[in-house]
Amino acid sequence: MSTALITLKIDTEQDVLRLRFIAMAITKALQFGTFSQTRAVTALLEAARNAQQHASVGRVRLSLQEHGNKVAMRAIITDQGPGIDGLDDILRGRRGGVAPGPGLGLGLRGLSRLSDHHAIRSGPEGTEIELLFLSPVNSDGMIAAAQAATDAISKIRDADPVAELAEQNRVLLEALTERDLLMKEVHHRTGNNLALIGALIRMSRRGAEAPETVSVLSDLEARVQSVIRVHEQLQRSARVDHLQALPFLQEVAANAEGAFSSEILKVAVSVRGDDIEIPSSMAIDLGLLTGELLTNAYKHAFVGREQGNILVELTEQDDALQLVIADDGHGLAEGDARPERSGSLGWRMIRSMVGKYAGTTEVDGSNGMRVQFTLPFAREHTDKSA
Repeated sequence: MSTALITLKIDTEQDVLRLRFIAMAITKALQFGTFSQTRAVTALLEAARNAQQHASVGRVRLSLQEHGNKVAMRAIITDQGPGIDGLDDILRGRRGGVAPGPGLGLGLRGLSRLSDHHAIRSGPEGTEIELLFLSPVNSDGMIAAAQAATDAISKIRDADPVAELAEQNRVLLEALTERDLLMKEVHHRTGNNLALIGALIRMSRRGAEAPETVSVLSDLEARVQSVIRVHEQLQRSARVDHLQALPFLQEVAANAEGAFSSEILKVAVSVRGDDIEIPSSMAIDLGLLTGELLTNAYKHAFVGREQGNILVELTEQDDALQLVIADDGHGLAEGDARPERSGSLGWRMIRSMVGKYAGTTEVDGSNGMRVQFTLPFAREHTDKSA
């Protein structure tokens, strides 16, 4: 039977001091004698200080477990340092019990004398030290001993609520940091997978002969590239679930220029507006909307011309985002079918994305083509000052 008590991060000397108070409280609750208590606390502090000093950060996990017919306090001290060079020599006393390089090592031979059981495992990925201290409490009193130890830890927390709050905040911050690292790795892997898909589409497009097939594959490649840009921006973003909209749209525009501009047609795309932080899911949709209309403009707006201009503008209006994609091309002639009612895949996709936000679409083809999307946007979810 085993009962977890507490896990402490050892980052500063203040953390070592907190460990001392908690270890003393637990050993007292377990009825350790004065000598046994001093021995256990000294061993814990020695191992914790080595982790903190030589590996920057360590962790101490304290628990109770049955060992034979006695209740024992078990401590696991871990770090992610470079490991202990020459561990066997250190334990045999050939180097005076002091590690010559970084990592745990100081006083390791002493730990074996201060504890009732010890085990040390070390390698390039870090070091783990296990220490066991037997109490005079019989194993049939395990439940009562666990309750007494838990109560002792609670009293320390209650005695210094400011320090406890600081510890909780630090643990929360660490958890958020780990989450952000994991999310960045997810975006990295997703981007790599999409890049592979994009490369396969590009290879298929180059091998296609029918103009219709080339056109469909080009459109598909542009859509995939828009999503790739989102994941690339999220990897660089300070927040893994939000990104700055303007730099992202600039990348989408640059990608379209690279894909469709040629010696025959030179089109300049400018991106301007409010630099707003938006959720990643919305960024994907904005990227697809922008990419789709840029593709349409390159294909249809400048037929018979050698150059043209396209504007992408994102602004915040009250509680909504306004995205405008406008070109100075041919626009719509009288009698032309309204593009927003088109049954093409691109416009069906556009209508679906705008509908998801309960947004609106306005199309003006009188002087070039101007498409404006108005999408409700809850600013409080992404406000940096929040």
